[in-house]
Amino acid sequence: MDYIKVNNKRIAIDKNVLYLESFNIGKISEIKRLKRLSNLRELYLEKNKIAEIERFDHLVNLKKLHLEANNIIEIKGLDFLVNLIELELRGNQIVIIKGLYKLNNLKRLDLSVNRISKIEGLENLTNLEYLDLSHNQIVEIEGLERLKNLKILDLSNNPILEVNGLENLNNLSQLTLNETKIPQKPNLDYLPKLENVYYKPL
Repeated sequence: MDYIKVNNKRIAIDKNVLYLESFNIGKISEIKRLKRLSNLRELYLEKNKIAEIERFDHLVNLKKLHLEANNIIEIKGLDFLVNLIELELRGNQIVIIKGLYKLNNLKRLDLSVNRISKIEGLENLTNLEYLDLSHNQIVEIEGLERLKNLKILDLSNNPILEVNGLENLNNLSQLTLNETKIPQKPNLDYLPKLENVYYKPL
């Protein structure tokens, strides 16, 4: 079993998975020897104080990256994580969706509880199956046209006024629209695989 040191604590790396939840980490560079862990598959850094995503060039085999509940403002430094299938960024300070263009193997993306006002920067994530954009400041549903493998979409708790932009999502099976400004439950019969629509107005 391999070990690394964080804040003078010795942390075990078990089966290429590293958990560093609530370690008071301010910068990813504080994690000594992280650059040597090229075989790391899963990295959990939630509930720290990370404000900037530093470059992850060396973690080319990473499959899951969790950065929930930090202070991240901008998505960057992920270009080399081409094998990433799960990215969790819930509960940060992100305003603009960008820096994801090369992550075309991504299947799960959580950007909920941020400060996003526009859906953009997702056009290359054609393998995405799960997308959570709830608890943001989104007014219009757009930028999803190429996400043809999307199965689950959560847009709840946004000031959305109407439902549009979903016409190409033929694999969508679950849509959540709770706590929006949409005046009535929409008719989405044109989505062939849609099974569950959760709608509760403000």
